[in-house]
Amino acid sequence: MKGRRVTLVRPTEADYELIAEWLGPASPTAVLTADTGEFVTPEDLKRYNDSGEIRQFAVRTLDGTTVGTVNYRRQGPVGSYVIGGAIGDPSMWQRGLGAEAFDLLIDHLFHARNAHRMQFTTALYNKSVLRMVTRAGFVLEGILREYHYLDGRYHHAAVWSLLRHEYYDSLAEQARRTPGFTGPDAIPESAKAEALAVLCDHLRRPEAETSIKILLEDADAESASRAAARTAGAAAAAAALTGAVSDAVSHTVPAPATSAGPAVNGEAAR
Repeated sequence: MKGRRVTLVRPTEADYELIAEWLGPASPTAVLTADTGEFVTPEDLKRYNDSGEIRQFAVRTLDGTTVGTVNYRRQGPVGSYVIGGAIGDPSMWQRGLGAEAFDLLIDHLFHARNAHRMQFTTALYNKSVLRMVTRAGFVLEGILREYHYLDGRYHHAAVWSLLRHEYYDSLAEQARRTPGFTGPDAIPESAKAEALAVLCDHLRRPEAETSIKILLEDADAESASRAAARTAGAAAAAAALTGAVSDAVSHTVPAPATSAGPAVNGEAAR
């Protein structure tokens, strides 16, 4: 997945090392995101990713430098996801890289994986992420009271969500406000139309083989076979009936001839 400033790619071994460092308790990234705050190993991250429990992407600048990570995991009914992540290198903060990385992730889940709902949680002391999420059209669903512990006291967190129709409404609004805006399609509409035309041209050819055509041909052949069997059966039955009638006639005993009586004067008596 490629944007104007960053790309999202599957992590390498070196990426897992960086991500584990960014999520460790001494990392300023982990402090701001409150994402883990615990020691997590590169092996743990790779295992989570390989199993599908938490899908990780490395965020890289266009020159190939890994600067952060974003992730998603399924939660709740089918189509519901929780997303997270951060730009790990503090020197790369405030450049819009994290916002674009999350845009790419959201586009991927809604536009390629048929997601219905996206959820995101952030600590209420994280000013940068709060600015980003409020501008992105997420809806505030609630406050998690005293959810994070930092600097000797508890802090609230906010739960945000974005639904599928809200995502597509935002795309329509961007298209309306920005001439030349194109959506996150992986294949242009023109290419899809050309592919469909290739199929339609194939179907219009009389010699084109399709499963439907083969099914109909098989059905016609089966129907013809059954009709022929019925015709043969009827013919056999008729022949058998004719034979039976002939046999019955040939075995009939002839009726005796009628006696005319004795002749009188050369004429039969009447």
